[in-house]
Amino acid sequence: MPRVDDFLNALILAREILPARDPETLCRNAGAEYLALHPGGKITLPFFMKPVNVTYPEGQVEYEDQEIKLSLQEQGLILHYLLGVQDIPLTNEPITFREIPSGEFYYQPFLKRAQVPLVQTFGSDHELFCRAGQKVGGVDAKMADVSLTFRPFPRIPITLILWREDDEFPPEGNILFDATIKHFLSGEDIAFLAGTVVYKLMASAKGLKITK
Repeated sequence: MPRVDDFLNALILAREILPARDPETLCRNAGAEYLALHPGGKITLPFFMKPVNVTYPEGQVEYEDQEIKLSLQEQGLILHYLLGVQDIPLTNEPITFREIPSGEFYYQPFLKRAQVPLVQTFGSDHELFCRAGQKVGGVDAKMADVSLTFRPFPRIPITLILWREDDEFPPEGNILFDATIKHFLSGEDIAFLAGTVVYKLMASAKGLKITK
């Protein structure tokens, strides 16, 4: 299992790489904005619909609303997206996690963190899935029995799909990615990002239940 030290080391490594990259090119590829300051500058991009600021060249990452905190792994993920995303148009070709390079290696963590919680929480309550998903930017993907596409980053769509139970099978679900994601992020980062989508969806659902 990864430790806090692993997340911190990954973050430090990404910060070491960042100064060698042109910030305007990074922003153009990532769907972000760059503000030149003296010295350095600031990169701003949406992360789950909320603006995040990244100082350049230092690589300090925080939400614009500083009351919302980012974990070490989220900070590293944001830098990995900035450093990894390329100017490649979406293929609109959905792939599963297992089709991602090293997807088999990270498949069990992906199941545990993302796919299993998705089905356990929403497999029998598609109405809650849709209501909670709309609160965090989900858009109907018109697949399976119910599906929503989320944009945690501007250039990365992630689609959550569910099938209803029937007389023979329990509820099922899956998580699909545009084929371009395998060029942008590692399998470990993709597994974490998919889980983050699901956990934010679950938090949204919990909020809806509380307000009833």
